Amino acid sequence: KPNLISKPMLDSILCLRDDRWKYVRSLLTPAFSDTKLKEMTPLINKACDVLLCNLKAYADSGKAFDIQRCYNCFTLDVVGSVAFGTEVDSQKNPDDPFVKNCRTFFEMSLFKPLLILILSFPFIMIPLLRILPNKKQKELNGFFIQTIKNAIVFRYQQDASERRRDFLQWMLDSRDSADSPAAGCFDVISPSVASRQNEVPLAGRAPSEKVQKTLTEDEIAGQAFLFLIAGYETTTSTLSFATYLLATNPECQEKVLQEVDEFSAKH
Repeated sequence: KPNLISKPMLDSILCLRDDRWKYVRSLLTPAFSDTKLKEMTPLINKACDVLLCNLKAYADSGKAFDIQRCYNCFTLDVVGSVAFGTEVDSQKNPDDPFVKNCRTFFEMSLFKPLLILILSFPFIMIPLLRILPNKKQKELNGFFIQTIKNAIVFRYQQDASERRRDFLQWMLDSRDSADSPAAGCFDVISPSVASRQNEVPLAGRAPSEKVQKTLTEDEIAGQAFLFLIAGYETTTSTLSFATYLLATNPECQEKVLQEVDEFSAKH
């Protein structure tokens, strides 16, 4: 365990431990039900419409273009909208602060020589990185946390009927609901666990004998940030390769198009 992880990732479900992990996990699981996902579909469709408009311009020109760049923008728009409650059009507004900070984060994080050195020589690199200041990383982390906190303040200023039905709102509803799915499930830590807690402090566990029955703002930011990391590069790459394969295999492309047309006509 490198101990180099900082907020907001530190508060994500990937890094929480024991009873705290169990509680947060129980709150998040219902967000992936059919009903909740359907509520978020209009936001994804809106980003799809923007993507199709951008692709139409390329199609009309008849020139070759980089599909991955289009999908980068699309995926960023979806994650920004669903997880951070931030509407962006990253294709038309590349200088939007959210877009710029997301791209900076991924440029710093992925496939850099420093990452290879950390993985190859962890006993040398990790102590070194603990000492060296990383001002840019702190600024990025602070930006994502502040974005979520600003969105939360804005939501509470709105009437309930005006609030966007997205993942962020669902987390806020879970936090505010007295009868949330996990309420009462993990009130008291058992005596054996309590004795272990006194011996060895574990990351992510509440210090009291009760597990705190609410999501903190930092934890909400952590889950949104995890969505960004898990959903951005992976989805972009999958869509890019799938589109490339369809473009280079026109018979398959025709078959897919026919299936889509048949489905659309039927439903």
